Amino acid sequence: MANIKQIGMAAGTFSVALGIGFVMQNGDALASRFGAETGQQEVAPFTNVDTASQETEAGVTAIAADGTPIETAQAGVVALQTPSIESPSDAARAAVILPETAKVPARQDPPVQLANLDPDDSVEVDSDTILESEMSCAPQMTATASVAATVAVSVIAPCYTETAFTVHHQGMMFTAVTDIDGIADLSVPALAEVAVVIAAFDEGEGSVATVVIPDFASYDRAVLQWQGDTSVMLSAYEGGADFGDSGHIYVDNPGDVSRVSNAEGGYLQRLGDSTIEDALIAEVYTFPTGMMNGESDVMLVAEAEITGANCGQELSAQSIQISPTGQPSALDLRMVMPECDAVGDFLILQNMFEDLTIAMR
Repeated sequence: MANIKQIGMAAGTFSVALGIGFVMQNGDALASRFGAETGQQEVAPFTNVDTASQETEAGVTAIAADGTPIETAQAGVVALQTPSIESPSDAARAAVILPETAKVPARQDPPVQLANLDPDDSVEVDSDTILESEMSCAPQMTATASVAATVAVSVIAPCYTETAFTVHHQGMMFTAVTDIDGIADLSVPALAEVAVVIAAFDEGEGSVATVVIPDFASYDRAVLQWQGDTSVMLSAYEGGADFGDSGHIYVDNPGDVSRVSNAEGGYLQRLGDSTIEDALIAEVYTFPTGMMNGESDVMLVAEAEITGANCGQELSAQSIQISPTGQPSALDLRMVMPECDAVGDFLILQNMFEDLTIAMR
């Protein structure tokens, strides 16, 4: 990705839906978000079309290896009408609506044991032993506030060794895996002052933890998430930086938390285990808005590389953006990638995020 060029491309059609992430998604909603095969409308390819009412303009720039602009295409974006988003009360933020995959089944009474016809062959069952065994297998989770408004999460699931599970937080989702002892230690960027984190295993097992983040109001955060190997990424261009500059923060130049503590700029985290097939992946950019003393501007864009695996295929992704006030915004993206003769080029999806402009204090 060191070299880029731009290519001309016809306007495409995007299906973009506004939404919020306070309610954890269940399995059906997750399948819908990332393009389940059933019950979906056909997605239009890159052709000029007339969009429905309430259209907004979304910029799409195709790029490739030499960095010279050739053409910028504007794509019609259909914005679905949604209610306004307000900061929830503390009680509302603390409330948790578990997804079906994260609900722990209600404890059932021990099964009734039928007496054996032969008294000598009867088996005594200790109900307390059964209950204790079941409880010891239930996943446990702890969460504590950590540096740069992150949550230090520890999942302990001794009956789920080397097992994939899904982490849910304010609409953000990613796949994690326990180690050989059934333990997973994670650092999760907080997307709410009262951070509710869920670890959901298959068959309904899971655990929930809640923690208050004292420095939440000091940061802006942007999230780009997707499922599987779609070759998309989140880029933050700080202070007018160009692609490949030190101020271009992305997966190959993520920076670290020291940039935040020194008020130099932001940093990026990639969450999710890509070794798992069809894993949920999230990239999170953090900018220390409350610590900057001078003027700063950051251009946030989603970028997609055209590869042999995704050319001509449908791409699904979602952006989530959180301001220091806690106001969330989200966009769902579905589009058809260009054909395979464009392999090696890039698309710039500029209107998935609001740029950051920090005035001098």
